[in-house]
Amino acid sequence: MPYVPACLVDLEAPGGHHNSGRPIPAAAPWQAAALLLCLPLAAQAQEFSGSGFASLVLGRTFGDCVAGNLAPKFNSGCTRYIADWGHAGVYDDDISASPESRLGLQGSVKFNPQWSATAQVTARALKNQHVNLEWLYLSYQIAPEWTLQVGRKRLPLYYYSDFQDVGYAYNTIRPSPDVYGWDVVNYNGASLSYATEVGAWTLRTEVLGGSEKSKKNPYSSLYNESDKTVEWGGVGGATFEFSRDWFSGRLSYVRSKFKQTDRDSGVVEVDSSGPKQSFLGLALNADWGDWIARSEFGRADRESLNYKANYFLATLGYRMGKFTVTGGASAYRESSYDEQVYAPVKLRSALLALRYEVHKDAALKLQFDHVRDSSSAPGAGSARVLSASYDLVF
Repeated sequence: MPYVPACLVDLEAPGGHHNSGRPIPAAAPWQAAALLLCLPLAAQAQEFSGSGFASLVLGRTFGDCVAGNLAPKFNSGCTRYIADWGHAGVYDDDISASPESRLGLQGSVKFNPQWSATAQVTARALKNQHVNLEWLYLSYQIAPEWTLQVGRKRLPLYYYSDFQDVGYAYNTIRPSPDVYGWDVVNYNGASLSYATEVGAWTLRTEVLGGSEKSKKNPYSSLYNESDKTVEWGGVGGATFEFSRDWFSGRLSYVRSKFKQTDRDSGVVEVDSSGPKQSFLGLALNADWGDWIARSEFGRADRESLNYKANYFLATLGYRMGKFTVTGGASAYRESSYDEQVYAPVKLRSALLALRYEVHKDAALKLQFDHVRDSSSAPGAGSARVLSASYDLVF
């Protein structure tokens, strides 16, 4: 992985995870209360660290005109490409910087060796997501190996989850949308992590619990004209990370209830009081000399929404001085519990990306994607996509 400054790392979490996340409209009342509890500690603060990241991304689609069943506001172009499901970032055949361009600022206050607090604000070019509080959590170092964190954090569904918004941290312009993208990507709750070393292996495990309520959910707006409120209640999960020399891996499991409500009518459209949804993920990665390999495999079971899904991504990159060339493939394939009720989605993609290191804190990227939508009722449809980005950290 390219260099990422230490100031972008969660200093309180053993194993060093980078922080990024999805916009929220405002802090929840209990989060504000947590901040008030921190005020007495703030008076004794010994350390403050600040950092930032930014990505300017331009893109457009090409190809034959295809029919799609996205909501009208996303269906105006001849061809379309969903680059960011969680924030409803969609390209069409007009050049645009709105779907993925972003700016983030993060600050961490270390009150003493045990207590610290972290917050992050991100601005996006997307409508209704201009300036938002992303992260807000309090950390307590129980022991050198144990860390407790309480507040709003990124839901650890994927390898890149914690630093997905930091475009400088990976060689492609974006992690594959065939894999990365659900209606909820954050949670409000608590996590407990343990880190240790066993021989030459570095190990870290984390358990978490909480919930999330997303009003005017961006993901749901892709297919619905009216606003939806999406709730993941009773979120529970665990991750296990392992690394040795040039090899690293990650196993994750997250489970929750699911509820969707129409905001205009108040009608509850989906309520999984019965079967819960679950997400299982595995990442296997290698950095061997100038070679960079990344892979992720996942399975989702969303019975309340009438489908299961299998998905994967695999990329291979090679460094040549300041240049890195990366090629990759990905796929997302659903199977429906009842195809008369729900038509499953089937996507597969290929990419070729070129990265150039402007200096140690900035990179230019150029990427070509070819997406094939073979769903019986295509969503965005098939498209070829050309995009370019300038990513930096500061």
